Amino acid sequence: MSFELILALVVGFIIGVLAALLIDNLTLVRRVQEANADKQNARADLQKAQIQQQAMAQKVQLAEVDLETAIAERTQLEETIARQLQEIEASRDQLQTTIQTTESLKENAQEVQERLEELDSLHLATQEQLETAVAENSEIATELQLLEGEVALLEEKAEALTQKLAEAEAKVGERGQKIIAIEAELAAVESEKDAALMELEQAEQAVVEQSTHIATLQQRLVEMDLLREKLSEAEAKLGAADSDLEKLQSTIGDVQTKMSYSGKNQLQLIKGIGPAYARRLNEFGIQTFADLADCEPEQVASIIKKRNWQSADIQDWLDEAKALAATLESDG
Repeated sequence: MSFELILALVVGFIIGVLAALLIDNLTLVRRVQEANADKQNARADLQKAQIQQQAMAQKVQLAEVDLETAIAERTQLEETIARQLQEIEASRDQLQTTIQTTESLKENAQEVQERLEELDSLHLATQEQLETAVAENSEIATELQLLEGEVALLEEKAEALTQKLAEAEAKVGERGQKIIAIEAELAAVESEKDAALMELEQAEQAVVEQSTHIATLQQRLVEMDLLREKLSEAEAKLGAADSDLEKLQSTIGDVQTKMSYSGKNQLQLIKGIGPAYARRLNEFGIQTFADLADCEPEQVASIIKKRNWQSADIQDWLDEAKALAATLESDG
């Protein structure tokens, strides 16, 4: 397995990991938002429960006031009955009237007693409702704490994924620099090949001149042998250069194969452009490095629908696209 194929596999794997991390990051952000919404709803429910608890406490206070009033009324009635009984004993002539009055007072006392029992029942019911509200308040507070813990865990996970995404992007940048270095080496080898071809042409020209003057230039035979030796060396260099050229052409083919990204759009080789951004650019007719290099930053930002919180540097994309487009044109 060649280094270029391994490099292509590594780049493809890293970009796949970046896409997965981006999707996971978006999912986590959505889950954090949902957890925050649940947290706000729980706080609202807690406030409602507190308001209900305060209302129940006010009802209990009112019931206690009614109970105290009823007790005072009962005490007054009992004092009135006692006073009237004394008046009955002191005045037997008004016995019948006093008995009737006493019966009426007894009926009032019975009504007061029933009223006291009703107030006691209401007090007990109010206490039960208050205890229920307190229990519900405790449950809501517990759920709120659990939600806060989940939100904290999700935020930590989101930070970890963001850090991994940054590391992966740095690795992709390093791979891109290696590709540029390989292209530079390729250009250097082509330059050496051109120089060798020029030397070969000069050597062939010298051989022709020596062949036409061989009869009269015997004294230069030694020089001719030396030239032949140089020609042999040049031919050897030319053969080596041809071999290197074939290897470099194969390397160019591999690089171009990687740049085609196994049938996918080459825009994904630019640092920061993932499958989602590449798809949006393709929908607007931007398929190659040259297409992207001809765009303006504002146009690209509008196409990919860039948000303020996103860290995409569109100007870097355009600069890298121009460099890659120029490299491909020179290779072609």
